[in-house]
Amino acid sequence: MSGAPEVPVCVAIVICNECIEDKRTNNKTLINLFNAINVPSVPSVHQKLVVLASVTNASATIPLQLLVRAPSGGEEARINVDLHAADPLAVYDMVFEINGLVLNQIGPHHIDLLSGTAYLGGRRFDVLLHRPTSA
Repeated sequence: MSGAPEVPVCVAIVICNECIEDKRTNNKTLINLFNAINVPSVPSVHQKLVVLASVTNASATIPLQLLVRAPSGGEEARINVDLHAADPLAVYDMVFEINGLVLNQIGPHHIDLLSGTAYLGGRRFDVLLHRPTSA
């Protein structure tokens, strides 16, 4: 043990349309998990995107940022929260809801979880151009 503060570890990032949280147990049910969003054109608005991020190895109040980045690297959304952690062995599940996400580019997008400038974890999702076929 060096005495240096522990670094939080992101053990999971999941993207879905809905998260139902049981108030009694704090268990979460994720609805409609996905890895891609089909849009008819850009810019396009995705009405609701929910991200579940699980963090462990934390034992203090830690500022976190969840970023959604376009293929160009530009920021499309940012949420800042404080994680209040007491037990470094516990896993803390945080639910982020982004309403009205404007998607300006087709291609691979990234969700990044940061603490200050430290990258804790990330997840890719694709925005795909979907042209309906005519019958």
